[in-house]
Amino acid sequence: MRRILSALALLMAVNAGRALADPQTYAVALGGRQLGTLQFNGQSRNAAFLLSLDNAPFGIKDGSFNAVSKAKGNAVSYLGSNRGSETRDIAIERAGRQVTSVKITPSSEMTKMSDAKAVPPGVLFPPELFAALATGKSCPAPLSLYDGRRVVQIATQSSREQGASVVCDMSYRVVMGPGYVSPFYLKSFGMGLVYTAGTLAKASLSGGGFKVHLIRQ
Repeated sequence: MRRILSALALLMAVNAGRALADPQTYAVALGGRQLGTLQFNGQSRNAAFLLSLDNAPFGIKDGSFNAVSKAKGNAVSYLGSNRGSETRDIAIERAGRQVTSVKITPSSEMTKMSDAKAVPPGVLFPPELFAALATGKSCPAPLSLYDGRRVVQIATQSSREQGASVVCDMSYRVVMGPGYVSPFYLKSFGMGLVYTAGTLAKASLSGGGFKVHLIRQ
């Protein structure tokens, strides 16, 4: 389940570039239980988020996932760090639309998609992706995510209006590399976004019998 929470964090970090925006805070919830928080700040290629779990159930270890992307010219660097039940650091560099280097510590966490040459052009790093969703105003266009271990495609399947809100039914599919949550390696998740008055109010990700929510505070 911790991998599912990480996946949800990845979902929510890209927009046209400006300076850092006002920070956003989301409650991370499973059912009626708050597991922790997600804090986000940034836009476009300069963005960061911190997922902190301090009330995880079912023997899941508490911990954190910190992700930062920084731009310099047409180059973007990314660093993602897991601390808690898992300790892993992933550093990636991208020039233009192409990933140029990937470094993962420990090396045992590498996959076949940890080779920069195997990564298709046009992918976004986790904080960039979160920014696209968290600073968007309605259902997003298709997006491709790369986290150093896999490539994920995210797309809007349908949308509907509910009062002042727009509800987006999404697909979240691992298309290259391993799935989430060993030994199940889940590759397809249900995903939903709710935009209220042009602001992301809630995001949900379901898979493996769990449904986790991010609720904007």
